[in-house]
Amino acid sequence: MKSVAIRSTFTKITTGALVTVLIGTLGTFIPLCGAQSESPVTLDKAKSMAAAQHEIVVLLLKQKEFQKAAAEANKIFEMKWPEGQEPLLLKSLLSLSGQFLSEGQASLGLQVIDRNSRFFKTVPSQIAIWKEKGYLYKNMNQNDKAIDCFRKAQELEDRK
Repeated sequence: MKSVAIRSTFTKITTGALVTVLIGTLGTFIPLCGAQSESPVTLDKAKSMAAAQHEIVVLLLKQKEFQKAAAEANKIFEMKWPEGQEPLLLKSLLSLSGQFLSEGQASLGLQVIDRNSRFFKTVPSQIAIWKEKGYLYKNMNQNDKAIDCFRKAQELEDRK
């Protein structure tokens, strides 16, 4: 697996590593919702779909088509993932947020988080999401909103 670089505020995972993590640790199948059929998708097909979707996002970011990249990123989280995959999907969400931030698109990273945070039910995931939102607001010089996000993360930590 390619190296994983950790910064103090964002977890950055290289494209190849993220795809490997995303597709390599899935359960035995992933049922999909929406226009997909109701029958379970095989692991190989799920890996292929996840890898292709992530590559679409990466390519759109590279082409500076940020709105399209955000829309395509949302599709990753709209899949009906098994509950056990939440930590993996959180890594993906935080990585995508970091990629938008590195492209100077913190507000789009925030939109992706806001739209998809409903899929994260565990307290550790919610804490990480509030912190990430705080980092994005901080980057956008919206310090009051950043403080609010960090305080919400602290409140959740206190309840653990």
